[in-house]
Amino acid sequence: MPEILELLAKKYRVFYEVSHYDELMEEAHASAAATRHIVQAGFDVEVCGLSDRDTTELPPPGDYALGYAALKEIADGVAQHASECSIEVIPFASTAFSEAHSSRSEAVIRIRISHRGIPQPVGPPEQNALEELERLLQSLGLRRR
Repeated sequence: MPEILELLAKKYRVFYEVSHYDELMEEAHASAAATRHIVQAGFDVEVCGLSDRDTTELPPPGDYALGYAALKEIADGVAQHASECSIEVIPFASTAFSEAHSSRSEAVIRIRISHRGIPQPVGPPEQNALEELERLLQSLGLRRR
């Protein structure tokens, strides 16, 4: 299945971006007033495919579904080695994101890496899962933007 992602990557000029996944955390400390703060709880890896320069059409639903299935397989493989992490693949099949500086649209699939269980700040397990995921994506020809 990852070979399909390699073909789709060429056809739709697929790339990925990494950003922080933040969560609001509350700490009561045995008092009535809870302390709230935002912490980086993981990473969001957004895999994006661009429409052709001559059209604003996104990949057809069949190609999008194949791309999703391939990314899900890759994420599941990473999750087997990262038992402390939660790795979920989030589709946006009916959404088009337009770039402000061009007339192209993007199709996006998000892979979220976070701590399994209660929200915690990002740590070595999430960082290691991200590094393994990036290595696999790059081996299939996806570039980081």
